[in-house]
Amino acid sequence: MKKLARRTFLKNSALAAGLFALPSMAAARAGERGLYEISESLLRRWCKGLLDLSIKSGENEGGIMCPACGFIHGRIADAVYPFLLMAKKYGEGEYLDAAVKLHRWREKYMSMPDGSWRNDFANGWRGITVFGAISLAEALKYCGDILDKKDRDAMRARLLSATKFIDKFLTVHRSNVNYPITASLAMHLAGEVFGDKKMLERGRVFASNAIRYITDRDKLVFGEAQPNDLKTAKKCFAVDLGYNAEESLPALVQYAVEAGDSEVLEAACESYLKHIEFMLPDGAWDNSWGTRNAKWTYWGSRTSDGCQAALALVADKNPVFYRAALKNAELLERCTADNLLYGGVHYREFGIKPCIHHAFAHAKVMANVVQNARPAPSGASAARLPRESAYGLKVFQDIDTALIASGSWRATATGYDAVYHYGKSGHPTGGALSVLWHEKAGAVFAAGMNEYELVEKSNMQPNEGFDTMATVPRIEISQGGALFMNAADLKAEMSAGQDGAGFFARARSRLVDAKQKPAAGGSKCETEYLFGGESATLSFSCENPSARIVLPLVAAPSEKVSFESGSRAVVERPNCKIIISADKKLELAPTKNGRIFNCTPGFCAVPFVINSPSAKIKIEVV
Repeated sequence: MKKLARRTFLKNSALAAGLFALPSMAAARAGERGLYEISESLLRRWCKGLLDLSIKSGENEGGIMCPACGFIHGRIADAVYPFLLMAKKYGEGEYLDAAVKLHRWREKYMSMPDGSWRNDFANGWRGITVFGAISLAEALKYCGDILDKKDRDAMRARLLSATKFIDKFLTVHRSNVNYPITASLAMHLAGEVFGDKKMLERGRVFASNAIRYITDRDKLVFGEAQPNDLKTAKKCFAVDLGYNAEESLPALVQYAVEAGDSEVLEAACESYLKHIEFMLPDGAWDNSWGTRNAKWTYWGSRTSDGCQAALALVADKNPVFYRAALKNAELLERCTADNLLYGGVHYREFGIKPCIHHAFAHAKVMANVVQNARPAPSGASAARLPRESAYGLKVFQDIDTALIASGSWRATATGYDAVYHYGKSGHPTGGALSVLWHEKAGAVFAAGMNEYELVEKSNMQPNEGFDTMATVPRIEISQGGALFMNAADLKAEMSAGQDGAGFFARARSRLVDAKQKPAAGGSKCETEYLFGGESATLSFSCENPSARIVLPLVAAPSEKVSFESGSRAVVERPNCKIIISADKKLELAPTKNGRIFNCTPGFCAVPFVINSPSAKIKIEVV
């Protein structure tokens, strides 16, 4: 880039910077930071973190090395758009240079002859071209004017070839549903960039097909498995909250708003409201049950983009959209340190490095919030998420999952039998208590995979170098090197309701391994989770006399754990105490430092164990 062009750019950007600084998304209440303020702060922090890690010279110039994974993620050029917006907004020329060099790095190493981009050096999947095309189209649409003609023309030519690939390659039956859904936005944006009516029409067709992948009963987007029209023995669909809330629905909403497609917008907003039912009061997306739970990060999903931009676009239709975007942004901020987004609440405290995939993917979304700044809607200060209210019980038949909101407790129990890879133990099922959350304590239990494995090796962080186990409360037994647990039983019968003692979820299940083989010596189990008053009572029973009960209770390394007796222990949080007591002896599974850590969803836990096949456990927060 010529120095004269950069000086001219810096001058013009400085004059225009005030346009971005307008407080057009002001806080809902005086003194409160609103969605715009948090989004802008995170955009600046994450871009600074990525810029500091960029390679300044050599054959990989422009690439960005991931401190957690030790290689350059192939999708890193998704950061071209947020980098260019940073350059245009603040007049900082290094971001302009970084964006151009990053694009060149991707073209050098990830570009394929058919117009696609591959996922990374070790993964040749080309469907991710849709996400690169969206970022590149937004970069050209909003920031193309700050590029030299040579660079702008090169990016336009590359977007055109990517769009042609997407049009031929992606169909609703060829891949997981998030790809053809996001193709609606990619084609529409490309149509805007090129002024091409055929591309705009293809975007409309993709979107029209996409809304067929919304269930009739619960209005959930389905298709996150293969085949994507999977129907299980329980008549459940393949649904993943993380991909839906952070990728598919955001793309569909953005497409519909920009295209003025009222039919798609109505369907997408109705579905988004149903997905928001699963957001916890602290802004977490409760994907403890999803088909792609392997990539659950508490705040969302490891490699998806985020919800803020789309929800901001439709916040005027329902202030709950704004509330969800704001609470999730606050959680993202809570998990940000060293100018990067960590993969969970306890990653940094436990010494786990951050994967940059989180930052560069979510930076695109924050860039859109800043670019399309809108005021907080009327009623934003009074809006509340569904799970901020103690409404009692909601059951979602399409995923055999129950949500309980009683007193200060929020709980998720699931018997969901749609799994991403059959024969492998993925998300918890069997009527498991996959999430237990409290207004004071936050997450008490948060269940990742039953057996953690790198389903997507280059997109996940390994559970290595520390003590780990599944974080679902469960009955289990180990036989012949295999783990059998009630939380793996896809045939379990679960019920939920209310009686005189409060709201409950009950299940009859079996101790089975990942391939659904029952344990020898007896496998029948019964569980009950009861929420009445300010306590939660968990009851477990199994016919196998050698089975044990495992309760991995969320606890940061800094939180003190002590035993008041052989059957009563206390976990001290900064603002409260969690008391766990049982009618049997409580013990701790052996660990190096008193904690296990699981990358999904990114919590440390104290591994309480009851060496008995039956027990009743009471949990209180004081």
